[in-house]
Amino acid sequence: MKNTRGSEWNRWDLHIHTASSYDSPYKGHDADELLCQALKNNEIRAVAITDHFKIDKARIEHLRELAPEIVFFPGVELRTDKGADNLHLIMIFSDKSNLDHLAGDFDAIMLRDKAKAADSNDTIFWLFEDIVEFCKKHDGLLSIHAGKKTNGLDKEISNALPVKQAIKVDIAKNVHFFEVGKKRDVEDYHKYVFKVIDEKPIILCSDCHDPREYTAKENLWIKANLTFEGLKQCIFQPAERVYVGTIPTALDRVNKNKKANIDRVSVRRITEPKNDGMSWFDFDIPLNNGLVAVIGNKGSGKSAFSDIVGQVCKCKTMESASFLNENRFRKMPKNLASDYIARIVWKDGHTEEKGLDVVEFETVIEDAQYLPQKYIEEVCNDIENVFQEEIDKVIFSYVDRTERGGASNLAELVQNKSQMLYIEMQGIQKEIEILNSQIIRLEKKKTSQYHSLVMDSLKKYEEVLERHEKNRPQEIKKPEEKGENIQYQEELKKINLEIGELNKKIDQTRDELTRINEAIIETEQVIAKVRAFKTEFSEMREMLSIYFEKYQLEVKDDDFYLRDPIAVIEEYKNKLIADKSIKLLTLNGSSIENGLVKNLEIAQDKKKELISTSDVEEKKYQKYLNDLQDWEKERQKIIGDKDKEECLTYFKYEEEYLEQSLEADYKKAREERAAKFKELFTLKQKIVSVYEEIYAPIEKEIIKLLGDLEETIEFEAEMQLADDNFAEKILSFISQKYAGVFKGKTEANNRMGKLIRKTEFSDETSVMELVNDIIVAVDEDIDNSEKKVVDKKEFYNYLYNLEYVGVSFKLRMGGRDLEELSPGERGIVLLIFYLALSQNSIPIIIDQPEDNLDNQSVYNKLVPCICAAKQKRQVIIVTHNPNIAVACDAEQIVCCRMDKNTHKITYTSGAIEDKEIKKNVIDILEGTMPAFDLRRRKYV
Repeated sequence: MKNTRGSEWNRWDLHIHTASSYDSPYKGHDADELLCQALKNNEIRAVAITDHFKIDKARIEHLRELAPEIVFFPGVELRTDKGADNLHLIMIFSDKSNLDHLAGDFDAIMLRDKAKAADSNDTIFWLFEDIVEFCKKHDGLLSIHAGKKTNGLDKEISNALPVKQAIKVDIAKNVHFFEVGKKRDVEDYHKYVFKVIDEKPIILCSDCHDPREYTAKENLWIKANLTFEGLKQCIFQPAERVYVGTIPTALDRVNKNKKANIDRVSVRRITEPKNDGMSWFDFDIPLNNGLVAVIGNKGSGKSAFSDIVGQVCKCKTMESASFLNENRFRKMPKNLASDYIARIVWKDGHTEEKGLDVVEFETVIEDAQYLPQKYIEEVCNDIENVFQEEIDKVIFSYVDRTERGGASNLAELVQNKSQMLYIEMQGIQKEIEILNSQIIRLEKKKTSQYHSLVMDSLKKYEEVLERHEKNRPQEIKKPEEKGENIQYQEELKKINLEIGELNKKIDQTRDELTRINEAIIETEQVIAKVRAFKTEFSEMREMLSIYFEKYQLEVKDDDFYLRDPIAVIEEYKNKLIADKSIKLLTLNGSSIENGLVKNLEIAQDKKKELISTSDVEEKKYQKYLNDLQDWEKERQKIIGDKDKEECLTYFKYEEEYLEQSLEADYKKAREERAAKFKELFTLKQKIVSVYEEIYAPIEKEIIKLLGDLEETIEFEAEMQLADDNFAEKILSFISQKYAGVFKGKTEANNRMGKLIRKTEFSDETSVMELVNDIIVAVDEDIDNSEKKVVDKKEFYNYLYNLEYVGVSFKLRMGGRDLEELSPGERGIVLLIFYLALSQNSIPIIIDQPEDNLDNQSVYNKLVPCICAAKQKRQVIIVTHNPNIAVACDAEQIVCCRMDKNTHKITYTSGAIEDKEIKKNVIDILEGTMPAFDLRRRKYV
């Protein structure tokens, strides 16, 4: 029965002896029965009968009768003296060979004509060249013992002399298989030998001589049709087709996850179709677990096949389907799709059915990943959104689950890993804002206007003081005391003492009120901060409680507590408010009781009344004393002190500060700001490290996959200008009316463009240079800087807080950003992620991924990805490119044809080694023979 599922993994044994071998220890009449039973027990599906020096036609035919389900290849084991005395080779011939002719030729040519020392089985041997010639003429395959195997190439011929090494290389060129004795030999050959010669299949066989003791040191698995043509495919794709060990990875993957592998797909017409006379589909195709290549001429039903599989698998991308859409197979009024039901059977036996006209699925969970041609184009044209989302999903899948924490996607993971850095950055940004305010104050003092203000004010207050000094009240001598004025003088003295005491108390009370008001404001701020902290502490405690419980940490309640000071602080605030009320009452009094101010007014009125009773001289003297007191108050006001503006002392100190300390303070503040800027930049660079840590695993996979390709794919986490409106924002702060580097709108825009273009945003020095070049707008004309820069505080905060510098990753191919790639090149990047890097295990279906790609890109980039993907998941690809079907060694080819008269679409499937399938491949795929030849030249 023809195998339509394509190349499948089966256990083979390509070196078995029967009782026909001269050295067989068991020659009983049931030897063949015992051998067949042993092969069945070990699930061997294909065998090469390789008796010593003999092709026994009768025995091979008998074995085929006993076990028709097992394929028996005729073969023979020979001895050669090339480079050694006892080197063993095996010839294997097609199961379709004419045994009469083959055995007859062997006897006539090899035994009677070519054999050397033929007197004894222990001495007989053949020239290596004669063995090779016979094998070629009879379209056979040649295997040689190698590695640590007895009578093997490496055991019999040493590497001691260059001539010996040359003999081994010459032998290797003429054989097709290396048969080793241990699995370790397989690893050594890949590690050492295949660095010198082309890779060839390595097999490990039973070399069984006694059917009673059949044992295999290791399982030999071959992925091929159980035919000689299938065996030949091992030569072209040795790594793909041959496996020595318990079970091939791909087969093990299927056995462990049958629910993620489609076993077969079928479409039938419903019993009562809406459209008569049109039978488009009626097929039932078993699918291979590896790569299924769907091929056909234009309009033959290729995309229909992929759409049907995507439909039954409820794929989210069906709205991009090229066949099952409202403009084609679902076009009204016929809606041909409504006449058909598709069915998928999964490897675990689960069955799904879906009408081809169904648009809305009952679930959003898809059973396969489908990439229609239109979808690939749409994603590649939307690189900022869908494209990036798809890439991010794959990257996140490579992050070890132990490293993900609570993150459910890449953005959350980056945020979580960077959280502490962002908190630290916020603290530095606040410090920078404080420094900016300080620098702005200092810059104001650096202006010539401020210097003039200070000097003019100083001069003015000196003049005012000088004029005030000249305006001192003219002294009036105190009148002599008279006897009748004694009582007056005593009362006046008493009132003056009272007024002095009241003034003193009023000043003290007002000072106390000032301190109380300051304390109330500060206390209210503390209360607000404590309440905010309490809320944060409460959330923190709840979080820690969950954390301690989750990780079963023994923590006492008093290990993490907050002694709440709010009651004490509020009590103090209430006391301050009460004290303030008392002081105000003391100062201003009430309706019941006079305060100090009122008592002062009363005392001053009493004094006036008392003076009014005195004589003229006394009145003049008292007037003089009052004037002198007022004059002295005004004088002290003019002189002032260094902490009160608008006075002589303040401006004297300010003049001294401008001359002696301003520049040093300004320089120090800017240096501190620059240092904070560097700290901030360093923290952003640490976020780059976070990205690099996340991308490291997938980068390793890309290197492993694409190797040393010149145009490989690489990640680069970098700091970059994240604010697209950076130039616009900067220039919105700077007026272009004033002379300087940013004068004129056009010139300013051009200059900003140049500054941005020359800045390397991942380099701290370069970004600092950019900031300094922009700050020239202030430095070049400090006098007009307040006018030139509209809001200097916001301007400085924006420049130095570095919010415009973002951290992200860039995906590049061949050193070019995604934006610079053609749609086809973007498609390559996307497909590399979907095919080779995605860790999704569900089947993937792709419709013509090679469109917009040259053959070189398909061969160098797409082919390795497809080969990697089919090891991890079932891959179904619609293609018209021979490289995909042939170079990827598709396990199954599905050939599509449409009858243009009846519209019926039919599918033929099988392995690439199947002659009928190979003919279809060559007929359908333009350039396929060169692809076959290229592969043959590479391996043969």
